[in-house]
Amino acid sequence: MSSGALIAGALALGFASSPHCGLMCGSACAALSRGGRGDAVALHAGRLAGYAAAGAVVAASMGALGRWAQMAPMLQPLWSALHAALLVWGLWLLATGRLPAFWGRLSGRTPDGWQRMRGPVRKAGIGVAWVALPCGMLQSALLLAALANGPLRGASVMAAFWLGAGPVLWLAPALWLRLAGGAGGGQAVAGAGALARGWPVRLAGAAVAASSAWVLAGGLISRAVAWCLA
Repeated sequence: MSSGALIAGALALGFASSPHCGLMCGSACAALSRGGRGDAVALHAGRLAGYAAAGAVVAASMGALGRWAQMAPMLQPLWSALHAALLVWGLWLLATGRLPAFWGRLSGRTPDGWQRMRGPVRKAGIGVAWVALPCGMLQSALLLAALANGPLRGASVMAAFWLGAGPVLWLAPALWLRLAGGAGGGQAVAGAGALARGWPVRLAGAAVAASSAWVLAGGLISRAVAWCLA
């Protein structure tokens, strides 16, 4: 497949993924961008570097695909257990509409309710590690990059995906801060607390539960079809 087609496909995939990216990663981007524009630039530059590096690696590693395919059956039970746990977690969030109490103790939040993450260098490091998130859209983009002819073109494919999905992640923090009720004082404390309970948590729980249920159901249906056709 030509590099132009792969890059165009990755760019379109990024645009199509925007609603998903805004919902799943918007709050994280808001917390990481609280330090100002410099933190936001560092975060998204790190994301670009991480995406491009991953694209280069997968494009150069197609020779190992056969060995990875042989390992897939060994990882299926772990994958199913992970999604079963996520399904339970999502249903709990949907039913209760709040995060568990231990989450606040582990997160090290600031007095206004936001996660304490400081410094552009740290934000850039988190951005580089963003590619490790278990995101289906991101993994689909990596599959496109794996079809590229060489590491440089694989990196270009992932850069195109970053460009397509980037605008919503730049704009999402402003939306989340608006939902949180402004920039300071008691209003910010109340707003940030509101994001940790009620409809935002229920919405996130529904999204997590639906995606995990879809994965688990797909695995069960494929096995049932294989058994029926055997």
